[in-house]
Amino acid sequence: MRSSQLHRNRPLEDISVAYVPTGFIADVIAPKAPVVHESDTYYVYAKDTMAVPATIRADGAESKQGTFNLTTASYQLVEHALHDDVTDRQRGNADKAIKPDMDVTEDLTRKIMLRREIDLMTLITAPLGWGNALSLTSTLAWSANTTLSNPITQVDSLSSAIVQQSGREPNVMALAYASFLAAKEHVSVLDRLKYTSPDSVTPAILARLFNVNQVAVSKAVQQTGEEGIAQTTTGQAFVMTDTAFLAYVEPPKLKGVSALWTFWQKDQIVKKWREEKLSADRIEVSVMYQHVAPASDAAGIIVNTNQ
Repeated sequence: MRSSQLHRNRPLEDISVAYVPTGFIADVIAPKAPVVHESDTYYVYAKDTMAVPATIRADGAESKQGTFNLTTASYQLVEHALHDDVTDRQRGNADKAIKPDMDVTEDLTRKIMLRREIDLMTLITAPLGWGNALSLTSTLAWSANTTLSNPITQVDSLSSAIVQQSGREPNVMALAYASFLAAKEHVSVLDRLKYTSPDSVTPAILARLFNVNQVAVSKAVQQTGEEGIAQTTTGQAFVMTDTAFLAYVEPPKLKGVSALWTFWQKDQIVKKWREEKLSADRIEVSVMYQHVAPASDAAGIIVNTNQ
């Protein structure tokens, strides 16, 4: 008897390979603001709340008037939705390792989560989107790895500008993955740590050096080629590139100051219904949100960190 006659290859039931998007940081740098309506306004107190008028009063005179101004800003939620069909034949023909309905729901959910991440990075990296910005030349880029391109002093300078403009000290930093790699291997960072920590430089260690509560490293990757066509590594691209985003953020509240919020209506909605003409069940995932920058002067950006 031949060995090949003893076993026929078939798919394993407990092992498979699936590339899925990970490394999302939207919840860290753009806290969700739950809302009921698809559009509305919110009050914005002008900066004259920090103005100090003359306060000395002469005997018998009236006190000086101190006042403030109010404006409004608005949001408009946008619905993001995707669907896919699971036919009766697909479900009936699927091996045990494949769960068509679950796989479709998870895939659609991850795609929409990736869309949210892409939308947020588009807002963050928009030209002139932030009053505090630093565009690095090749000699100042972190990848130059010289004392002249010190990330710590650059972040300190940007932090100082943010405090001056907003009265808030930055508490979070978002780094593109390549920017994180350049920062953690930078000679100035390593020199600061050489007598205090023998460990590898982590986001938590960088957070202490940059004086923020958290450094969030964006690792989200998107496939830029056409769906269904054989892909190569050149079709993969980071969602956030060559950027360091420094900000003060806090959960939504009355009289809050936050560089970013995400107005969000409910959680994602998953629907499933029958498409008899296709002999299939249709699964749809949808969510409504909008990223906004309610206090743009409470943040700043460093671009071209890697050259």
